[in-house]
Order: sequence, then structure tokens, then C-alpha cells
Amino acid sequence: MAVFNPKMLDASIRDVVASLSNDQKTSVLLYAMERLPAGANSRTVIENGVQSCLQVSSMYQDKVIQARILRAKARFAAGLRGAAHQDLQAILLLDPNHREAKSLMPPAGGKMSIGDQTNRAHGPPRFSNEIWREIASFLPRRDLRSLLLVPHALSSIASQMLFKKVCLHFGTAQLDPTCNGGPEAASEIDQWHAQRSADILSRLVSDTTYANLVRSLTVWAPEDSKNVLTSFQIGMLANVLPKLGNLKVFSCTMGNDALVPLLGILEKSHPKLQALVIESTSSTPPPLPRLPRLNRFAYSGEGDEALNNIEGFLSTRTVALHTLVIRNCHRRYPTPFLSTSNLRILHLSLTVQDADFVSQLLAHGQQLQSLWLEVALERGCILSTAFRAHARPGTFLALRELSVVLLNAARDHADSDFFPAIAELVRGHPALTSLRLTNTLSLAGVGYDAAIWGALPSLVRLRALALDVPKDLSSALSAWLIPRGVVALDLRVPDDTTIAHLSQLCPGLPSGLKFLSLPFDLSDELQSLMRNGPPTLRVMLLRGHFYSVRRSEGEPEFERWSRRQRKFYFEDCLEHLNCEEAGFLYPRLPWGW
Repeated sequence: MAVFNPKMLDASIRDVVASLSNDQKTSVLLYAMERLPAGANSRTVIENGVQSCLQVSSMYQDKVIQARILRAKARFAAGLRGAAHQDLQAILLLDPNHREAKSLMPPAGGKMSIGDQTNRAHGPPRFSNEIWREIASFLPRRDLRSLLLVPHALSSIASQMLFKKVCLHFGTAQLDPTCNGGPEAASEIDQWHAQRSADILSRLVSDTTYANLVRSLTVWAPEDSKNVLTSFQIGMLANVLPKLGNLKVFSCTMGNDALVPLLGILEKSHPKLQALVIESTSSTPPPLPRLPRLNRFAYSGEGDEALNNIEGFLSTRTVALHTLVIRNCHRRYPTPFLSTSNLRILHLSLTVQDADFVSQLLAHGQQLQSLWLEVALERGCILSTAFRAHARPGTFLALRELSVVLLNAARDHADSDFFPAIAELVRGHPALTSLRLTNTLSLAGVGYDAAIWGALPSLVRLRALALDVPKDLSSALSAWLIPRGVVALDLRVPDDTTIAHLSQLCPGLPSGLKFLSLPFDLSDELQSLMRNGPPTLRVMLLRGHFYSVRRSEGEPEFERWSRRQRKFYFEDCLEHLNCEEAGFLYPRLPWGW
């Protein structure tokens, strides 16, 4: 016969096995299952096959062990450790000296025999992958990185969880003039990151499973005199974006040469994207994509058309935007541009020429939870009336964070009720946890005096605070006005303040303080003063430089952060030092979305 039907082989096997005894059938079945290729389907076949073998009451003990070993291995491969352990324990009950079963059992805390409940209770937990994954979901990223080195199922779980948030660097060191080691060290850092980024992008392109794990993608590629991204790297990013089937957040710092094509691909491949963060390093703003499902948006960039582009971009949405961050302080803000009725988080850094804008913002923003205003005021822009109109009990009950920073004002600008009106707005607020009121250039005529500090004792839930110490307030008294629950504190003291004046302030600082910023250099006198400072202090900011603070035999030790730590790993460092509250004090684009 010229044509062979493969079904005939299946039928012949069935006919032969039908004439065998049950014990012989189990031998054939076990022999066949041992040769199955690994995979999800094979585990189901093995589960069914082993269960049918165990139903044969006359099956010999060695075959029972063989069947359970097969099923235990399949369950281990599928991550079902608890179920696999049940099979191994059943084998050791039949044969306590079975070598393979012993080798598959994880080592316990001490010598253990089956049935010895005392030793088993002190052994390592034997959970399924699902339980381990739930446990790992509560760990910070620094601990997940440590788990990569553990010879356990947790290593694979940690790898998958880390891939939820992917961050790529291209040419970030060569544009850093403070890089330790000079241009050669910067080039070495960039080469390392380029190789790492290439490996990650190759994995995402070739492995759909890992590509679908990614929820957030951040790309750092700042543009200077030339574009740091090569055409090949731009092409790799363009190939990866459509592969990320579950992408929710896209963040980038780059010039228009790379940004424009990537945003075009993002518009086509991810119309349901939920969050977008753009820091444009080009002199002209990029055209923004149409993303109707966006609910969080952050933009930083220059150019006359930036705000106009954003206005057109936001008009294409079909869902309510609840978070908006705009950092573009060199441009004027058009009054009719923004509706705040649905916003929960609003961060703005720009020039304001009309008080009507702030009046409308406050009138329609009663549901705001976080409000940051970094403003430069033009002549005749009197904002105090807008804040004073809402300085009454029962307003802004949802507010948790308020930051008002006066960057600059027109010459001869006068609004003596500006900061007092803001202080009155928050006075006695029952839920405010973070407050920043800063007069950056110490401008006169804006009412920043000791009366501002009078509102502090009424803010009983305050955790993070940034204030200027006015000249009409003594250092010793200012410290005792700070609520005792504050753990992150930024104090701007007058220029003529000395270490001797600072020594009067330190005894009154909250005892649980974890972060402290002062306008002083790190000196022997300051280190000596901090010897008796808050014992919980973990981070200090001195003259623009961050320091980790550790105590060794009662002596404080200061370790200075690199610029890369502050620029790219700021949140991670604060999290590592259990000082997350300090993140409020230093506004940045929300890379952590």
C-alpha cells in the first residue's frame, strides 16, 4: 500500500494495549509519559495518566513511586510546589530512603523525617507560585533585584515583576558634566547602558510573554547638540512598542528626531494608553499623539507653541483627565485653556498674567487632592484675592498636598496678602499631609513673614514641610512651631544665619525627622551639630547635594549621592532609606507612574 495513514498506528497501539492486564497497561502508560515533551499540555496528560494509574489497586509499589515522581516533576515545572510536595511526601512514606524524592524535596531546617511535624513546622515555607507572587507584589524594586540571585522560584517571579517597569538609558552620562572620571568614565557608563538596553529590547521583540509583562516603559535619551539615539536604536524602539500588548504608561526624555516617530507609532499601536510623560529637549515642541483614553499626562518643554499643542491634544480625549503636570515656566498661561472640574492632581510651572486663571482653578477644583503651583507673576497679577475668597472652613476637604512656589514677579509687583491668604486657606485643614510655601528670590511685598508660621500648629497631620524662615522669626521659636508629626523638612534660613544660630533651632526639631534640608555646606561644625540631631535622620540636602546619613557608634556618617542617583534613581534611593515623604519637597516629572 503506497499511502500510510498515521491513524492506523494509533489504532494498532490501542488494540495491543487492550489485550494487556491492568498492571501491564500501567507499565506502558508510565513508559510513554516519561518520554512526553515538556509543556502545558503534557502536564495535563501526566496528571490524568498518573491519577488513572493510582486508581489501579493492584499496582506494585515501585510503579506507584514512579508515577508520583513523574507527577511531582510536572507540578514543579508548572510552579505547583505545594501539590508536588504532597507526591514527594507520599513517596517517602513508602520508601523513606528514596534518593530522587529526597533530592527533590527542599532542604528543611534540620534533619527531618516524614511525619515529624515539629521539624516540618520549622522548615522553609512551601507555597505555590501563586502565593509567592502575591508575597513578592508587596516588595520594593530593590528587594526584587535581590531575589534574582536566589535559587528559588522567587527568582523567576521577581524577574517577571521587574519587567512590569522597564527603564532604558541612551547617552545620559556623556551629557553630565559632573560625571566622576571624566569623559572616559561617561563613555563606559553609556556603553554599559546601551548594551543593557539592546538586550532588553531584543528580549521584548523575541519573547511575547515578557513583552506582555511590561506595564510602564521609560526612555531617557536627552538631546544636546546631536541626537544620542542612532537610527538603529530608534528602529528597535519602534519595533518594540507594538509588541507591548499591556503597556499602560509611556515616559520619555528625548529630542524631536526620535520623539516624533515614536509618538506616531504610539498613537497607532496603543490608542488605550492611560498615562503619558514627555520631556522634550528640543527647542520646538513635538506634535502630540491622539490618545482618547489618556487619564494622566505630564509635559515639560519649551517653545511658543507648546501650550497650544497641549490644548489641542487634551481636546481629543474621550475620558476624564484626572492628573495633569505642565512644566513650562517661560510661557504665559492662557486663561480659557483648562477645565479643572475632573482633575485630582494638578502641577503647573509657568508664568501667570491674569488672576482670573487661578480664581477659576480654585472655584472648580474643590476635589483636588494635590495642587502644585510654581508661578512667575506679571505686573498687576494679584492672586491673594483668589486664595482669600476660599479661605474658609469646609473648602478643599480632599486636598492632601499643597505647594505654592513664587519663582519671580514683575518689578514693583506688590501683593502683601499673597502668602498670608494661602496660609489662611490651609489653616486648620484636617487632612493636609504635605505643604510647601516658598519665596524663591526672597521678594519683598508678598507678605512672607512670621505670621505664615502661625498656621502650622493647626496642621496636625502634616508629614512633609518646606518653608522659609523669615527674619522676624527667631530660629529657636520656629522649630517648636513645626508639627511633631513632620518627618521631611526643608528650611530656607536667612543668608546671615550661622551654625551658632542653627544650634538654637536643632533642639526643637521633631524627634522623628527622617529628612532635613539646610542651606549650609557639609562642615565639621555641622557634623558635630548633627551628632545630637534627630536619631532617625536618614537623608540631608546641603547646598544642593544629597547625603545619606548613617550612624556608627553614635557618630553620623555622610555619604554623598552622585548626580545620576538624584536624576534617575531619586525615588528608589528615598524608598531604600525609608524616606519617601521627602519626594514631595522636590517636584519632578512623575517618572514613577
